Amino acid sequence: MDPATPLLAISRAISSRSRSFPASSPHNILLRGRPLTAPLGRAPVFAASAQRRFAVNGDVLLLSLARLALRGPAAPRAGPRRWFASVSASPLASTGPPGGGCGRGNGDEGGGDDGGGDGWKRPRASQGTAVAEEASGLEADTIILDVGGMSCGGCAASVKRILENESQVVSATVNLATEMAVVWAVPEDRAVQDWKLQLGEKLASQLTTCGYKSSQRDSSKVSSQNVFERKMGEKLQNLKQSGRELAVSWALCAVCLLGHISHLFGVNAPLMHMFHSTGFHLSLSIFTFIGPGRRLIVDGLKSLFKGSPNMNTLVGLGALSSFAVSSVAAFIPKLGWKTFFEEPIMLIAFVLLGKNLEQRAKLKAASDMTGLLNILPSKARLMVGNDAEQSSFTEVPCGTLAVGDYILVLPGDRIPADGLVKAGRSTVDESSLTGEPMPVTKIAGAEVSAGSINLNGKLTVEVRRPGGETVMSDILHLVEEAQTREAPVQRLADKVAGNFTYGVMALSSATFMFWSIFGSQFVPAAIQQGSAMSLALQLSCSVLVIACPCALGLATPTAVLVGTSLGATRGLLLRGGDVLEKFAEVDAIVFDKTGTLTIGKPVVTKVIASHSEGGVNTKDYWNNEWTEGDILSLAAGVESNTNHPLGKAIMEAAQAANCINMKAKDGSFMEEPGSGAVATIGEKQVSVGTVDWIRRHGVVRDPFPEAESFGQSVAYVAVDGTLAGLICFEDKIREDSHQVISALSKQGISVYMLSGDKESAAMNVASVVGIQLDKVISEVKPHEKKKFISELQKEHKLVAMVGDGINDAAALALADVGIAMGGGVGAASDVSSVVLMGNRLSQLVDALELSKETMRTVKQNLWWAFLYNIVGLPVAAGALLPVTGTMLTPSIAGALMGFSSVSVMANSLLLRARMSSRHHVQSRQKPQSTISGVSDGADEVEQSYPSKWRST
Repeated sequence: MDPATPLLAISRAISSRSRSFPASSPHNILLRGRPLTAPLGRAPVFAASAQRRFAVNGDVLLLSLARLALRGPAAPRAGPRRWFASVSASPLASTGPPGGGCGRGNGDEGGGDDGGGDGWKRPRASQGTAVAEEASGLEADTIILDVGGMSCGGCAASVKRILENESQVVSATVNLATEMAVVWAVPEDRAVQDWKLQLGEKLASQLTTCGYKSSQRDSSKVSSQNVFERKMGEKLQNLKQSGRELAVSWALCAVCLLGHISHLFGVNAPLMHMFHSTGFHLSLSIFTFIGPGRRLIVDGLKSLFKGSPNMNTLVGLGALSSFAVSSVAAFIPKLGWKTFFEEPIMLIAFVLLGKNLEQRAKLKAASDMTGLLNILPSKARLMVGNDAEQSSFTEVPCGTLAVGDYILVLPGDRIPADGLVKAGRSTVDESSLTGEPMPVTKIAGAEVSAGSINLNGKLTVEVRRPGGETVMSDILHLVEEAQTREAPVQRLADKVAGNFTYGVMALSSATFMFWSIFGSQFVPAAIQQGSAMSLALQLSCSVLVIACPCALGLATPTAVLVGTSLGATRGLLLRGGDVLEKFAEVDAIVFDKTGTLTIGKPVVTKVIASHSEGGVNTKDYWNNEWTEGDILSLAAGVESNTNHPLGKAIMEAAQAANCINMKAKDGSFMEEPGSGAVATIGEKQVSVGTVDWIRRHGVVRDPFPEAESFGQSVAYVAVDGTLAGLICFEDKIREDSHQVISALSKQGISVYMLSGDKESAAMNVASVVGIQLDKVISEVKPHEKKKFISELQKEHKLVAMVGDGINDAAALALADVGIAMGGGVGAASDVSSVVLMGNRLSQLVDALELSKETMRTVKQNLWWAFLYNIVGLPVAAGALLPVTGTMLTPSIAGALMGFSSVSVMANSLLLRARMSSRHHVQSRQKPQSTISGVSDGADEVEQSYPSKWRST
């Protein structure tokens, strides 16, 4: 069987949403398969067809389903891996027996302490093929283009129009702030292997021909980190060139103005006459056009001739019109027109000033991304030789590291690549990745991430993911991808910006006609400003120049850029402007229990092996020949073959209690996700799992009912068809759970909890964290979670779901906002909208506040952009002239236009300050040691177990 089949089943389940989007919708496509520019390398898949299961990384991750279906084998990651079948929400899965509180594998709650979990039915060949064909095209439908030459919202609209005119393109989004376009396309012939490359090159060529220099991004060759570095380099070069043009333009402007103030400096009459001369001002205007203003004017005219006018077109037409009118007035004096050669000079100077400030603001907006990039070191100490103690180390560029290399990380160094600690012990600051300020202890076997700071000890690390495959590169990619997804609130601005320049040119023509023909008749006072024709030309130029489509185009992208980048620095990955807008309006949040409200690491609290334990009468049901230590040893022998959380808890308890080490007979182990496991130990068949599981393995009598009242999760242990014992588990509730629930409730958000665990355990957690008991649903299967979300969406405006990974995939996909707890960048890469990298529930409140503040900034920007143009255009057209006798000159209009764009950028940048001033719900956890998520507290664990469990 194809090892990808179960994940493909999940993909089909996720794509069959009850509130479906159109197939061509970018939102639907992103939910079905995230467009990737570089392989994340998070979860290699290994087939084990004999047992009909496959392994993935043991971290709680939501997997990139389409990518896993397409990827070949990769280098295995060290550390535990978890066996499971397809998520039960799949329509290809058969419903398994009900759980009894000991959920496993793909059971509810990630197999933590909850029950349930459906069985697994192997799909028919035709079904598997259909699903494979569906999944195989998911990632291939996305093409990413780097687009240059866009100067305003009109440019972005033109690029979008050009792309969507191509027959194979379903839809496209264009981001003015990041200069990137994402295209969703379908091939005309799937038999053509490189259709995506051919189409990308064709689209890039079309855009380049239209004046937007473009190139296709090859995801197989270029990492997000390299792309970001290249873009930042280009922006810095453009800023330098803009600075030179700005300096020259203001020098010419100063010389032009010198004639008006030369008398203040005692300049002699002949020289003053030269500064005042029309010929001198004409020369300065020409120098301005062929010097600092050349790029702007040429770009504007090219765009006009190609049918896609932009902001540069309006400025260019305004400057050239002013120059033309002044030239006619200068060479034909009898017309009596005024000359104003200083207007195009000052206009270009003000526009270039605005553009320069805008470019600086864009770089500032991306400073959070730059900060993430700068934390990666450029050099690494590569071990030469096989012995870490005796080998020498040499410095090499980080880009030359390969999988399997050994590197030395000294105290104070940043870790250069993702890897596995092979020797040493130290504490590591991972705040740049997770937002968690407390250092984490790392010992042999622990995973480390590139960009983390090694604080106080030497570490020898085996490289697992170098260069563009690191977690940090994945973060950069996800943040950049998020900035391509526009918020729905931006769509009106995009529609307006798309035809804005045509409307402005029409208004300019109407202004000229009115003032040249009717102005002197209706408003005689206007003639005091000069001839009617001269006044009409000046006002029409002001209309062209004051219009600011750039503010409309930047209103949303800049705020989203700052918001998503700021979130990344705080360990919050938000998938785009659409996510920010939805999350800001959420009025109901549904929590998974295990791994979300609890830490997701159950511990053994009680072992029951005789009728004397806890006053429970087990005489009629139990084989009392087994002691607590025997039961723990037998269960650990079975669970040593799995990486299930409950299995890990049993093995930790057995190790801490010094129980006899028992091993299962080779080939005898069998596990069923959501139910339990069975193996032969010695000559006895030992089964560990749910009530139904042990019944299916020979236990005839019903277990005692008192177990249901413990308020804990329970695993039953049977030997040769006889109930031998009971193991109870408890999962610690997160310290910040109550604060978070309280904060959400104060904001008027309805809070619900879903759990596959029994009612007593679920109610116990709900009462502690502060969730109303009538909003707690227990003993639910994964597909029932999805149904509950669907029903809740009928009652509430927007619903968010918070889960810990694989088993919540269907519910996370259906929710308006899916939120995944921790687990690295790979978590929820397909179905979740938000990933809390720090694995702290308090980050949920941070993400909610960031979303609300970002959307508040977006709305402020849009209000300003629309209000500026609504008020500014009539004023520039002379609306105040008959009332106050004042008018805007083209140069003043140009200054206001630049001010409008800079104001939008500045307001977006203030988002950082506003977020810093807000008080967040914070919870600081103690430093913890990690070996693939296992605590380094064996001594403390041992003390927590009764001595009577221990083997003598």
